[in-house]
Amino acid sequence: MQPIQADQLIPLSISARLKLIEESASLVNVPGELNSDLHRAYQISSVLTPALPEFIHHQIQVDISQGSILERDRQSTAISNECEQFASRFITAIPALVRSPAEMEASPRNLYELCGAAVFVESNSISRQLSRPMGDLWETIANISPYAISPEKDFGIKITGIDSILLREGEGAPVFVQIKTQRNTLTGSQAPRSRSELELHQNRLFAAAFCTGGNWTFSSTSIPRACGAEFWSMVGLDYELLKSHVKQMILKIQAAYIDFQQKNPT
Repeated sequence: MQPIQADQLIPLSISARLKLIEESASLVNVPGELNSDLHRAYQISSVLTPALPEFIHHQIQVDISQGSILERDRQSTAISNECEQFASRFITAIPALVRSPAEMEASPRNLYELCGAAVFVESNSISRQLSRPMGDLWETIANISPYAISPEKDFGIKITGIDSILLREGEGAPVFVQIKTQRNTLTGSQAPRSRSELELHQNRLFAAAFCTGGNWTFSSTSIPRACGAEFWSMVGLDYELLKSHVKQMILKIQAAYIDFQQKNPT
């Protein structure tokens, strides 16, 4: 099995990159003791990892030649655009997320709905529905940086448990990263799964996008952790700038939700 080279991937379309990676990965023998859920991730990582440093260095050179996105004004605009698009999509979806009293009474999904506690139901539902897609947003924002790639967006492929692959400040070996919103996102039962997903890769990182949520619920002697500015500085993005745009985004969504409630009282 020959590893893929960066110069094979760079000129290809996303779909062509996917085809090449899958064809090469299918030839990789998987260790017998490896969990079957991770077989494909192992194969993809085996053929792709050697190409990643040169692939990312190519991104960095293109970025520099175009006037770097990492310049403060440029990255601010890029982060703002992603947050604005996220807010617009979520605000459009708000009407579908709110259940009517009749729907709650007919098929209650939890104790609050059973009791008709509409205020609790709605606030709980909106915050939960908002939290789920925000994980994808952090991956998208990390991918603004030329130091990072998204397996899905850049190669059309998913690697189990991996949201981003980066070179720390554009140097060194590729680091496979799992990104959560805050330090206590994982439950006790979820942490072992994250460990097994990350341990598959020689260089790995468990990251929290924001230094909130109290203590870490993920720990490992072999997997480093990073949150907030420590993580975002690895891809050259300004944490304070990110927090500012995310704050505006969430407050905009909150204002739209309040407006919807006022126009559609339960």
